[in-house]
Amino acid sequence: MLSLVDFSLLTTRPCVRIPTLSTRDRKNMNRQKKLQQLFKEKAKKANAKLAPKKPKYICKADRLKLEAEAAQASVENTES
Repeated sequence: MLSLVDFSLLTTRPCVRIPTLSTRDRKNMNRQKKLQQLFKEKAKKANAKLAPKKPKYICKADRLKLEAEAAQASVENTES
């Protein structure tokens, strides 16, 4: 007895080769990646220098002294 066979399943498909990178190409890509990383780091540092800086930290004791001096000065100004 003959059975029907789907010949489309039996045909071999052309083999698709995935291109692989040679070691030279990989080294070149790694070098380019490292250069890009260095460039980004330098740009980040340059932008940090241009960015507005935070005000200098004043400890709590100094802040209390400044407030006391300001209060004293305002009392002197109101008395005059």
